[in-house]
Amino acid sequence: MPIDTHVRIAAWLHIVLGVIAACALGCVALFFGVFGAAVGASAQASEAGVMGWIAGFGVVLLLVFMAFPVLEIVGGVMLLGGSAAGRIITIVFSILSLINIPIGTAIGIYSLWALLREVPRPAPAAAVMQPGVRPY
Repeated sequence: MPIDTHVRIAAWLHIVLGVIAACALGCVALFFGVFGAAVGASAQASEAGVMGWIAGFGVVLLLVFMAFPVLEIVGGVMLLGGSAAGRIITIVFSILSLINIPIGTAIGIYSLWALLREVPRPAPAAAVMQPGVRPY
């Protein structure tokens, strides 16, 4: 499926948003990891099991939240490749980004407009009349 300029821009915007979200999530995880290590170093031996459970829960939570920006990046890359699945993924993330006021709302509205509008198709070459040529 050929894509136009607006769809390319929407795909790149979602790729950039996904990368920014993944980097922000990584920084937050790093902060809590360092904070947890500092608290864990001063913990008693009886509290070590509890700290392990909390750390494991934090890693699972990080992986669940990291799936969203990664899926947004994959959807944008698939959309650049012309995939229909990438179009659907990007539409879903465009709807979800409407909640993120003000930047996400603007990007979501633009992406929805670019992905849901009907692109006019050029006329087939046989239907175009040549000057000076009579039809039958």
